[in-house]
Amino acid sequence: MPFSPRMANPPARKRPSRRTYHHGDLRRTLISTALALVEEQDVSVLTLREVARRAGVTHSAPYHHFPTKDALLAAVAEEGFRALYTEQLQAVAKAGSDPVQRMTALGIAYVRFAASHPGHFRVMYRSNLGGWVDYPEVLGAAQLSFVLLTSTADETIRKGGLEGNNLVDLTLAAWCQVHGLATLWLDGPLKRLPMLTGDDSIEEVAARVTAFSTSRLRR
Repeated sequence: MPFSPRMANPPARKRPSRRTYHHGDLRRTLISTALALVEEQDVSVLTLREVARRAGVTHSAPYHHFPTKDALLAAVAEEGFRALYTEQLQAVAKAGSDPVQRMTALGIAYVRFAASHPGHFRVMYRSNLGGWVDYPEVLGAAQLSFVLLTSTADETIRKGGLEGNNLVDLTLAAWCQVHGLATLWLDGPLKRLPMLTGDDSIEEVAARVTAFSTSRLRR
């Protein structure tokens, strides 16, 4: 019987491969990938396209959770602020009832968090902080740590009989000190100081600096 092309089974066409992901894990994956990119490079160079490429998903996949780059950064920042607050709460609980010790513990926890979570820290305090006004959940999370610091500073003034001290000034001085210390450590200048040995950890440096400042509160 003569051969007919119709009798032959044509080879099955290969469907184009598609990158897949688990919907339940995608949001977490995108946040983790964004954090890694920020730690490697900088917030300013992060794009949703690059995050998608690193995460191994299609370019459109991130838009299921984050319509813009700022929305993704807001999720990173909120997560960071809440984690910082949790670590500071644990630190003051271990410090006991002495308000000066609690102030010191808050400062050390702040610097330790920055060193341990540089990606979160850089996103939380990026230069265009005004962008968070569109994300009330981020602003709410950011207030947690600040309220804790303010209440501890107020307690320090009241229990220490420091009526002449201004609450706003004490709160801002404490915050600026540890934030500057954390930033100098992350950006490198502090690590290269000849007065610091290679054995000095950021936590040890923070403990010495905060102890020097809070010693004045005991007078």
